[in-house]
Amino acid sequence: MSETRQRILDTARALFNERGLHRVGVRDIARATDMSPGNLAYHFRTKDDLVSALILELHERNARDIFTELPPAISLSVLYRSAVATMRNILRYRFVLLSYVDAVMASPKLLELEAALRIKRRRRHDALIDGLVSGGYLDRRAVSRARYLDEQGQMISSGWLRAAELQGWHDDEAIILHYAKVGTALLEPYCTPKGAREMRKILAGAFDEDLSPPAAPAGARAE
Repeated sequence: MSETRQRILDTARALFNERGLHRVGVRDIARATDMSPGNLAYHFRTKDDLVSALILELHERNARDIFTELPPAISLSVLYRSAVATMRNILRYRFVLLSYVDAVMASPKLLELEAALRIKRRRRHDALIDGLVSGGYLDRRAVSRARYLDEQGQMISSGWLRAAELQGWHDDEAIILHYAKVGTALLEPYCTPKGAREMRKILAGAFDEDLSPPAAPAGARAE
């Protein structure tokens, strides 16, 4: 990816996060990058193209940094850590949770992209469940009867930041740890005894001290 294209994406992401998806236009992004709208259109013809590129960037970041090296058999603590890491990534794209649904419903292009990503997310969900079964943390017969588990997870993953805002919570790290536990706890009814023991540790915060966010490099700008 060219340096100019990445600069446009980084600027658009910052503006979307700050003002909301619907309050930022292509001209705003062009002005913030010291480009003319015509020059910006050379890289991204429409605002939908920009949003699509950012959504793909987030998806690829998660796939590369978090899920690419998960072994066939995993533990619930690994799942919890992965949820925390994913949610930290999402915070860099707050607009995804705060206004993405409205944007998707108004855009055939984004609706098509979301349909493709939904399939990939479902495959990842199934692979994670299989890994937890293989690791002895979930009962295969019990989880096979969980008709709405994926849908419940999607509801949490798409709404956790909005829910935190409605409750007036502002500590991002505390919010992440709370909702990562909420998502992980969906699996509690399907745990084996081994899984139940680890689930209790997760919900009690036993792993949280080891999950401190990485320190920002000196001089780094907050996003």
